[in-house]
Amino acid sequence: MIERLLFELRNTRDFRAEMVSLGADLVGNASNGCLILVGPIVSSKTALKEWERLLPAFAENVRRRMTLEIRGADGEPGAQPKARSASRGIVPLDRPNYRFEIVRQLIAADLQNESPTTIGEMLDAIGASQTPIRHGLAGLKQAGLVRSTSGGAILKTEDVSQETLAKLRAVPQTLRFRFERGAQIKPPATLAQRVLPLLRPDAPQEWRTTSLSGIAAALKDVPQLDVAGLPRLDLVVQVGRNRKSLDTSFLRLLDDGLEPEPNVLAPAPVVVTLVRAAIGTPREQGIERVRMAAACDVYLSLLDAGLRDVANHYAKAVRR
Repeated sequence: MIERLLFELRNTRDFRAEMVSLGADLVGNASNGCLILVGPIVSSKTALKEWERLLPAFAENVRRRMTLEIRGADGEPGAQPKARSASRGIVPLDRPNYRFEIVRQLIAADLQNESPTTIGEMLDAIGASQTPIRHGLAGLKQAGLVRSTSGGAILKTEDVSQETLAKLRAVPQTLRFRFERGAQIKPPATLAQRVLPLLRPDAPQEWRTTSLSGIAAALKDVPQLDVAGLPRLDLVVQVGRNRKSLDTSFLRLLDDGLEPEPNVLAPAPVVVTLVRAAIGTPREQGIERVRMAAACDVYLSLLDAGLRDVANHYAKAVRR
């Protein structure tokens, strides 16, 4: 680790100079580097803003290894906010949505012709206590989306719609990304080609919980699907049930110009769906062994994109 200490920072000019010097030290070696501000006179907000503004100017392999830490005048970490190079990519995660996880598991079972699903199987797969699972299942049954049988609970995949899931508050957390101002905009089809090397077994560590979903994955499973173009690139990221945040800076390896899209009504070329339970594990497909999302996640991503007819065609094809 290469550390640079900057005491009582009074202006952004000195900050920029130290940041460039740190970046230069990291060129040509594999070390990580940290710029440490001790008791800065300028506000932490100003320092963080300057850090985020300048970071994209560095090469990707350097930028990913640069971190910023802000300390109090006594030099103790944690006295002031601490930032990492990926700080703008850290997003808080919602609490697990057990209704969604139940629906997801039942869709997986239906597509694999393994219905019905028992409470015990749900508990094992979702990894939660009985109370939230039973409560979530009761709400889904009351709404008529899920039915009980002597062997457990069943759901017909084609009965699911995005409107129903939204009404039942059974939708996953999704993250949307756009191209930042000044970046070269790539169409989703180009992004779909660029993502393939990142989904192979030898992919960077931060990509190994990500899999391909949406139309790009559906067409690999069912080439005869009637779709026109690729409106967006869909990805699925597996996160642990107790995970509180996610560093989305891994997407910078896909394209350095991507940034979060806060407007849910605006088109987004990249959409990431977060799933908690290890249901329907990702599959490696083809000669390149590209990691594909489970069929249940592909189906749900098609619904989220407003392609219900395509989703139902896909469900019928993969069920056979």
